[in-house]
Amino acid sequence: MMSLTAPRYPTNPLPSKRVAVFYGTYFAVLGVVLPMLGPWLEGRGVEPVGIGLVTAAFSLAKLVYTPVVAHRVDRGGWRPGLLTVHLILAAGVAAALPAFDSTASLVLAFLVIGAGHGTVLPLVEAMVLERVRDHGYGRLRLWGSVGFVAVATGLPVVWRESAGSGFPLALAGVLAVLTLATVPFEREVRPEGHDDRGRVPGSVWALLVVLTLHQVSHGPYYAFFSVRLVESGFSASAVGVLWSLGVVAELVAFRAGGAIERRLGLRGVLSLALALTPVRWMLLALEPSWPLLVVAQSGHALTFALAHLAGVQLVSREVPPGARRRAQALYSGLSFGLGIVVGSAVAGPVWQALGAGTFIVAAAGSVVVAIAWAGVAPRLDRVRR
Repeated sequence: MMSLTAPRYPTNPLPSKRVAVFYGTYFAVLGVVLPMLGPWLEGRGVEPVGIGLVTAAFSLAKLVYTPVVAHRVDRGGWRPGLLTVHLILAAGVAAALPAFDSTASLVLAFLVIGAGHGTVLPLVEAMVLERVRDHGYGRLRLWGSVGFVAVATGLPVVWRESAGSGFPLALAGVLAVLTLATVPFEREVRPEGHDDRGRVPGSVWALLVVLTLHQVSHGPYYAFFSVRLVESGFSASAVGVLWSLGVVAELVAFRAGGAIERRLGLRGVLSLALALTPVRWMLLALEPSWPLLVVAQSGHALTFALAHLAGVQLVSREVPPGARRRAQALYSGLSFGLGIVVGSAVAGPVWQALGAGTFIVAAAGSVVVAIAWAGVAPRLDRVRR
């Protein structure tokens, strides 16, 4: 009979400063991609359909490729330099982007970049969640939001100075910095053993479905919030202020997350976030005004930050050690890959038909998600008992 060795992980204190730097640089990559990719592709003459395909390719790799790698790691399939090799390849392709002159080649390029970038987070995050103490995950994760904001706010200067051509260099540079920030974790995140019996329980699959559908409801927000504001007469600077307010609310929630967890528990935190999500979308369906929008954007603390804070930790807590890296890869790929892609894609035709009424549809969907979570939550307790 084959002998199975339970995974063992480092027990030395979590290197908090290095983790904070990792989160900051990892999400700084998204601070480059999200604001700059579309305009850069448009400047290269890529048609709207092509822009959508290239953008989707960046997320698709996280959904298809990353869980396979994480599964192999859980089963002992680690290779030296796994994290840094992925990132070096991604940075190299990013630097070579000016040489890709067709939509098909750009789709392929962003599949590679997305695979390199997306593979790193679940492996590091599984290690962090195994070792973080005293409800401290939120205090570390907030640095990801800081990194995103710092880069995204500095990019307009790069854009103006380079006339938009600086996107490949900016992306390659941030990926290179992320590579350096990841090097110390090569040994930290590697399991010293493996367990072929580690499986993702059915209750966790149900939780992943709930979390994915929750992100689907965010599709109209990510795709059309700015459109709604501009159509209502808000200036570009006002739109920027309102997006920034959402990120500030996110930072506050991550910082206070530990105290909220201690009071409500992880299931209670997720229940609160899912119950109030329909309220936020209903507010955005109303005629925009500054007081209403301030309340709605402050709600990002609930619908994104606290939902993620509880969701990512529940996924880690409810699976055996031999499946934690795969579970985190599935969470990342399904929720923030498939969920956002599907939500944004569906929002387009619904917005064309209903306009701001799309947010009412999102609210209705969120009610269904909250009801589904009420059925899933007790199953998690039964698994733990």
